Amino acid sequence: MAKRTYQQQIIIKDLAQFNQVYLVPLADWHIGDRNAAIDVIEGYIDWVAERDNAFVILNGDLINAATKESSAELYDDLTTPDQSYQKVLELCQPIKDKILMITRGNHEEAIYRKVGADYMARLGYDLDVPYKPDGGMVGLRLSISDKNSHIGMCWIYATHGWGGARTIGAKVKKAQDLMQVAEAHVYVLSHDHTQNINRGNILEPPRTHIRLDRPLYMTTKRKLFVNTGGFIRYAGYIQRKGYTPQDLGTPRVRIELKRDGGGNGVYHVDLHASI
Repeated sequence: MAKRTYQQQIIIKDLAQFNQVYLVPLADWHIGDRNAAIDVIEGYIDWVAERDNAFVILNGDLINAATKESSAELYDDLTTPDQSYQKVLELCQPIKDKILMITRGNHEEAIYRKVGADYMARLGYDLDVPYKPDGGMVGLRLSISDKNSHIGMCWIYATHGWGGARTIGAKVKKAQDLMQVAEAHVYVLSHDHTQNINRGNILEPPRTHIRLDRPLYMTTKRKLFVNTGGFIRYAGYIQRKGYTPQDLGTPRVRIELKRDGGGNGVYHVDLHASI
């Protein structure tokens, strides 16, 4: 049997009081950069804080942490990494009980590689939130309360992202490629500062209640690929390198446990998202 590691331990959140929840994946704040859109970030935090059934994954690059060797300009940063971290911690306080997981972005990783300081590990400790630096799986336990009450799981796989991609197709493909990594309902990828939502349905055989005395049928399973957006206004190295201007913000994902029609007692995870 392969050795089990904490990195691959699944984060489970019991939300059985809900049959419908919202997931707001937040990343690429770049706090410290003079062009960070803090007002827009605060708008999303307020939206989550005002809704009992809204939850967050923090998916990296929350601080800019520019260095002399990075694309981001060291002398353009308004704050030191420590000061940027304090601002991130302040922003997260109103939703600290709604954060499902924290990952590390390439900007935080650059600091970690240089001096061994992991700001996202510190954030996880200070907020008491699970930390998966390289990405991980989150399971949401939902329920329907009716005469045939049912418990169901929604699986979410998230990682910050990698490499450079300029076209929409290349950015979307990276999110779709996560399907080769893990089995989930929702895949979340950041890093490219481009909001996008894409569905990918697959056929799957039955996994339970298999009988050999009757026909078996494949069913369609929906998968949702989410590219999160950025929160840094168009200027500086982003403009200098010729990257396309993008809307500020990130998609919101609605996850609902629904009963199939026909009274057959079958339930499914229904996924919708908006930008």
